[in-house]
Amino acid sequence: MTTILIAVLFFLQLISFYFLIILNTKLAKFKDLEKKQERLMREMDDTISVYLAEMKDENDRLIKELQSVSQSEIAASSLHQTEQYMTPQEQPTLPVVREVKSDSSLSLEKDARIYVPKNIVANAYSRQQHTSSKMVKTAPPLKVEEQKEAEKLLTVEQQALELAKQGKSPEEIAKQLQKGKTEIELLLKFHH
Repeated sequence: MTTILIAVLFFLQLISFYFLIILNTKLAKFKDLEKKQERLMREMDDTISVYLAEMKDENDRLIKELQSVSQSEIAASSLHQTEQYMTPQEQPTLPVVREVKSDSSLSLEKDARIYVPKNIVANAYSRQQHTSSKMVKTAPPLKVEEQKEAEKLLTVEQQALELAKQGKSPEEIAKQLQKGKTEIELLLKFHH
C-alpha cells in the first residue's frame, strides 16, 4: 500500500514539475515580448521625435523665407485678393512651376512638385498672422458661453499649451480636448 502511495506521489511530483516548466517558458516568452514592445515603442518615439524636429526646422525655414519676401511683393499680391472672391470660372490660373527630376528610372508622377509663388504664400501668411494677432489683442473678459466659443477658435495645439501652462497633466488635457494622451504628450514634448 505504501509503495502505491509513493508511486502516486512521485507521479504527481513529475506532473507538477512539468507544469512548472511550461509556466516558466510561457513567462519567459511574455518577458521577451514585453522587451520587444518596449524597444519598438522607443524606436517609434525616436522616429516621431526626429520627424517632428524636421518639420519644425522646415517650418522655421519657411517662416524665415516668408519674412524675407519684400513688402512690395506682398503689396503687389494684395491685388490678387480680390480675385479670390471670384467664381472658379472667373479666376485666372496661378502660375505653377513643376520640378521634374531627369532620372528616367523614376516615375514622373512621383517626382513632380507644385510650387506656389513666394508672394502669394507670403501674403497668405501675413494675413493669417494679422488675423491671429487681432484675435489675441481684442479678447475682452468673456462669459462662460463666450469662453467656450473662443476655445473653439483656438487650435488644439494652442489649447493644449494653455492648459499645460495652467498646470494640468497630459491626461487631463487629453480628456478635456477629447484627444489621445500620446498625441498631447508628443505635442507638449515638441514645444518644450
